Amino acid sequence: MLTVTDLSVRYGAIQALDRVTLEVPDEAVVAVLGSNGAGKSTLLRAISGTHKLHKGRIDTGSITHDGQRLDKLNPAATVARGVVQVPEGRRIFGRLTVDENLRAGGMGVKNRRQGSARDRVFELFPRLQERRGQTAALLSGGEQQMLAIGRALMAHPKLLLLDEPSLGLAPQVVEQIGEIILEINRQGTSVLLVEQNASMALRVANLAYVLDVGEVSLHGSAEELAATDQVQRLYLGHGADEPAGAGAAPRRSVARLSRWSG
Repeated sequence: MLTVTDLSVRYGAIQALDRVTLEVPDEAVVAVLGSNGAGKSTLLRAISGTHKLHKGRIDTGSITHDGQRLDKLNPAATVARGVVQVPEGRRIFGRLTVDENLRAGGMGVKNRRQGSARDRVFELFPRLQERRGQTAALLSGGEQQMLAIGRALMAHPKLLLLDEPSLGLAPQVVEQIGEIILEINRQGTSVLLVEQNASMALRVANLAYVLDVGEVSLHGSAEELAATDQVQRLYLGHGADEPAGAGAAPRRSVARLSRWSG
């Protein structure tokens, strides 16, 4: 389990997160919703240890995963612990081929494990196998997002941090990304999903949190949050007078949702 407790992060004089607390249970998908500037990316940067690259600092709080503190580690050590981030904007190596990008993601992993990870990536993304020798910059937006996720999977993560994976993608591709997130989770990887596309996020998540100007304003099961007036109005585009079921209800079963609702 990932546990974030009373986390406060600043960029100079700007308070980006203010005493944020959340949990990602093992084998769960947890969504974090919020508008631009709510602190979603800052949360992932703090967990992955990359906040310092953006001149951020943790003022208070702690981050633990599998009983180990992450907030004292550098990004490479965090990856070695099994926590890997896919940053917003994909950030692939455009001049390298698909295969070279994947090998970069597997740096530090033994060759035998690199092979099994690559097989997993190509099973999830057959398109990448077809284009393994192609320069990454020539891939479509959806293919680049698949490559960014695949590169992260090369490190055999226990917890995958996804920052806006649907950004700039066509609705059909967004649907595919959602299905891939579910499949990655079914294979045993927990996922913390930061996403402005609340409809997709709440379909694939067990639990959800809403960040509002650096603070957690709502949290609960994805099904519960999808039914609230605030989420319906602000993130799903429905008026308060519409029935609660008018939003994008998660496709997971209620029985599975209840597993995480406590």
